[in-house]
Amino acid sequence: MSAVLYYHSRFGIARAALYLNGQPHYYDEGLEIEPSCARVGVRSVARLSGRAGGVNFLTLADGIEAVLDLPQNIKVPPLGAAVEVEMIAEARRDKRARANFIKLLDGEPRRITPPVSLKVALLRHAPDACVVEGEEAADYLDAAESEALSPSGPMPDGGYLSIEPTRALIACDLDAGAADTIAASPKQWARQCNERAIFEVARRLRLSNLAGLVVVDLIGRRHDADIIRGLAQTAFGDEAARLIIAPVTKFGTLEFIRPWGAAPLRDRAYDEAGRLRPDRAARLLLRQAAEAGRHDGGRLLTIRASSVVIDAVRDYIKGSLDPLTARLKLERDDAAPMAGKIV
Repeated sequence: MSAVLYYHSRFGIARAALYLNGQPHYYDEGLEIEPSCARVGVRSVARLSGRAGGVNFLTLADGIEAVLDLPQNIKVPPLGAAVEVEMIAEARRDKRARANFIKLLDGEPRRITPPVSLKVALLRHAPDACVVEGEEAADYLDAAESEALSPSGPMPDGGYLSIEPTRALIACDLDAGAADTIAASPKQWARQCNERAIFEVARRLRLSNLAGLVVVDLIGRRHDADIIRGLAQTAFGDEAARLIIAPVTKFGTLEFIRPWGAAPLRDRAYDEAGRLRPDRAARLLLRQAAEAGRHDGGRLLTIRASSVVIDAVRDYIKGSLDPLTARLKLERDDAAPMAGKIV
């Protein structure tokens, strides 16, 4: 399997996309080195800060609140206790981050896992991947980002897959489109679409960080349940052991539960009303400024945006050694749309 990691970083902000066999499977963006204690896999010492209805709440070292999962055989620690935890799910729109209990510890809240770069984090999925950096990576990063934020679209070799997150589940609908009757009969075409769709669902869920209850509406009603289940396990690879896969229903749907881990990329970019989040707007403006800086002949570039976005931009470029930083002027305009603009 060929693997290529596309990576770009400026102002301490990075984007990375891991392509396997020519298709994006993982995408992430944010700080080049993420210090947060609330990212999946991070171990830290946190303080048990509250309890309600049998649910235990933590305050992490960076002030973020999380829910603590305690094994049934563990005595509930007293409020204020310091506990070592590992993050198993990041916060999303209406859910707090979740952490697994490891052990009681002494001392102040602190991070245990050393921070790693975004590049290193994605390379864990394919350590031998070829790395392409800089402007050469831009088009591949843009394509991966677009698909991660909007996972519905045509499938390779035909058919269309819609993936629509709801509050209750991830709904996946497959449309076979027009079959090539020379290459296959309608029945064969439907079977081929179903098989390809299972692999596409796995890839697009990984790319977009979507999880929870997933319902895939396959084409037709009569399916070989063992084949469908085997395809799902193959499609998810090492992750398959964590899935709970139900029998294919009489309505022709494949249903499974994929445990939540990283926050959905769309949740990081947009709020519940579909509005761009300030930190995302700031990153996009700096990306636009960097592109403008390649063609402007060295003139001063003004970033004009609302106060909350300007504050986010300022936080990103504070202490930056990027040569473009000295040419950026920040203007507050609270009447400006969240996306702001470069003038």
